[in-house]
Amino acid sequence: MTGLSALICFRLGLAAIIALSLGGSTAAATCDRACLVQQATQFNRNMLAHTTGQIPLSPAAKIRENTKAISLDASKWSTVKQIRSEGVFADPVQGNVIEHIAAETDAGKIVYIGTRLKVVDGKITEVEINFDDRPEVNAKNLIPYDPLFNTIAPEGERSTRDQLERIITSYFQGLTDHKPIEADYDPRCDRYHSGNRVTHNARNGVENSGDVGCYESNLGPKPWGPATETPIAVIDPERGIVIGYSILYYGDSARRMQINEVFKILDGRIRMIDNIGLMEEGITTSGFTH
Repeated sequence: MTGLSALICFRLGLAAIIALSLGGSTAAATCDRACLVQQATQFNRNMLAHTTGQIPLSPAAKIRENTKAISLDASKWSTVKQIRSEGVFADPVQGNVIEHIAAETDAGKIVYIGTRLKVVDGKITEVEINFDDRPEVNAKNLIPYDPLFNTIAPEGERSTRDQLERIITSYFQGLTDHKPIEADYDPRCDRYHSGNRVTHNARNGVENSGDVGCYESNLGPKPWGPATETPIAVIDPERGIVIGYSILYYGDSARRMQINEVFKILDGRIRMIDNIGLMEEGITTSGFTH
């Protein structure tokens, strides 16, 4: 081998090593669905064990519970002794994993918790918690978590990522102008608020909208709107799942509701909605506007 040939071989070999190294780094920085679900599992384990220091937070992690900035040590999670049921959803494209959990506190009370973790390069950069510990949490519709949400959507009933995003963008627009698109809703669609069925239920006691479905319940004049800060945090075409957040105004009053909704969409229509909605005065922002 000539000196020139040896140099070429050396450089090719070096390039291959660098390429493999960069490829490994890229792979290590990517968190697929299984990786995201594992992050949620570890988060739960540490919150239950009160070992928040072992949670891989980034140095500048943003942590909020019910829209208020907190430290994890100050979370209402400190009252939880066991998880009774859970639904876990992930979107590797956005790096988000979201779970809805029915849990039991030390006092034996059932609470409903929504948690969003944003994972970047193996670190959690955002923690967004919706913690519903009101007496209205309805355990019988939360334990176990409805298996429909985690079923794989049949090939013929799947929508594309863009189609799912359009449907839910229109849904939140409907919370503002009360002109929902009827074709986006399955007539059988039901919406649950922390385990309380508020559609097709004349005695729901939450919205007092009568025996109507998801489409009709937001049609025409309503006391709520506009819906602001409406990021779509998870889109999972394989399961027909979309998760969106919003700060919902109630006219000119000081009341605001932060909503965290899981949508099951089959054949291009919203089939079921699992909502955690927490009404408070003084809410100005979710703290996660991008």
